Amino acid sequence: MGFVVVFAIMLVFIYLLVLRPQNAQRNKQASMLDALKPGDEIITVGGIYGDVVEIQEDRIELEIAEDVHIEVAKRAIAQVVPAEDALSGIEAPEPMDAPEPEPLPQEEAARR
Repeated sequence: MGFVVVFAIMLVFIYLLVLRPQNAQRNKQASMLDALKPGDEIITVGGIYGDVVEIQEDRIELEIAEDVHIEVAKRAIAQVVPAEDALSGIEAPEPMDAPEPEPLPQEEAARR
């Protein structure tokens, strides 16, 4: 009887720590792929940036440079790059100027 309880507790832990997060990630990936449309900028799992040109059932045609098109598997899409409009409201921080070195007193300058 004690073994059955321990086994049941282990199954619950496996479900909570492994299976549930995997299902959530899989659902998130599927919804991202379903929302893809031509013109979206994406990043593949291999790190290639490209614009979606055409979407087929299991492949996506990307334009990675002007007049350079490749086809990748749909499951190879890692993420959609946020639109530039969303990033345009964010301002880059001002570069910091290095402080001016203080001039040496005349007697120290004469010794050197």
